[in-house]
Amino acid sequence: MWILEKGQILPYLRIHYPVFDQSGPVDIQCIGAPEGEEKPLEPDEGGLINYIFRVSNGKQSVIVKQGRSTSRKNDKIVLPIWRNRQEYETLRLRHAIVPQYTPETYYVDWENAVFLMEDVSDLAQVRKLLCSGVMLLGLAEQVGEFVAASTFYCSEFYLEAGLFRRLSACFRNSDMRSIMENWVFLRDAPYLTHDSIRVCCYELRHKFMTQGEALIHGDLHTSNVFADEERLKVIDMEYTFAGPLCYDIGYFAASLLAQYCTACFRPFPSEEARRTFLSYLLSSLLELYHSFVEHFTEFWREDAKPIYQRSGGFCEHLTRGFLPDVLGFAAVPCFPQITTSLTPEFARQDGEARIQAHELCLVLCRYLLLEREQWDTMEDAVQAIGAVTQIYLDCLE
Repeated sequence: MWILEKGQILPYLRIHYPVFDQSGPVDIQCIGAPEGEEKPLEPDEGGLINYIFRVSNGKQSVIVKQGRSTSRKNDKIVLPIWRNRQEYETLRLRHAIVPQYTPETYYVDWENAVFLMEDVSDLAQVRKLLCSGVMLLGLAEQVGEFVAASTFYCSEFYLEAGLFRRLSACFRNSDMRSIMENWVFLRDAPYLTHDSIRVCCYELRHKFMTQGEALIHGDLHTSNVFADEERLKVIDMEYTFAGPLCYDIGYFAASLLAQYCTACFRPFPSEEARRTFLSYLLSSLLELYHSFVEHFTEFWREDAKPIYQRSGGFCEHLTRGFLPDVLGFAAVPCFPQITTSLTPEFARQDGEARIQAHELCLVLCRYLLLEREQWDTMEDAVQAIGAVTQIYLDCLE
């Protein structure tokens, strides 16, 4: 296996991707390089697992991504190198479904676990934008459409049943999904000692493990989405497998919840600016959910298999059950984020501000988790988030 370091990139491309022009100056950046090697990076900006290089000649710019048998940040974590092939295949599949939201792939090298894809660095990482208080007005609508399309068209509601089973088997991805099964749902912490919380976490983990409803992204958070005011691209799909329809929307909502909790306590130019940003985040939670449901329903109406087209109100029955799962899958991932220094929203804060953001996140997520079956609409849930937040803030005064 050819281990790619910065000095091997150009010789590798000459052999494996000769269409990349090396006749002039070529710039190579190691994405996520440790501090002092390239440039200091904030936590999570370059990911934790893979070796990624941006190669540009001024006219062309490509990403070279290699999956090795150990994690880039921790060589004690052993990983299957075939995850790289899985990611390449799911990127191709998603690009066929939603090319406007997925980077194009150019080349794959099975032997060396390398693939090349479109460089989306002309866009900005959404987590970084939100941490800076930037409000992307089309974000929630676009992410909702991406998830609705990429799940519906990779589900048995659209695909012939045998093809869907083969697709699910192809993307079984048991080693990578086990990371999420354990890290998200079984994270041990003092605040999980209550049986009611543990039962909810185990219930949702069971759904995550057993409900193979559609091919999902599996790690859809704001660091894996790049955007500007008009365009959006989703990356990092190595956790993909057949899972619950609502997991990706819930997991992305968890990122918005973390932003919301930290925005209550981090500095803003004014209290009016803070209120505007908090309102934007709550509106985004609402828009994210409705975009997902509305686009899923639209795709069903247009392209569901005839047996489902004739099923009367089955789509409405199905989507009515989305809300509890979305809220549950939004709440549970926030618990481990509170106990790790790798979550940028919380890592940016120090002292009392971080403690208060953690406490608010814990209060909100416990509430969402335990009460998720009680709300009829997402509007009710979002209104409850705002009300509980105000109670918490009042108690601090």
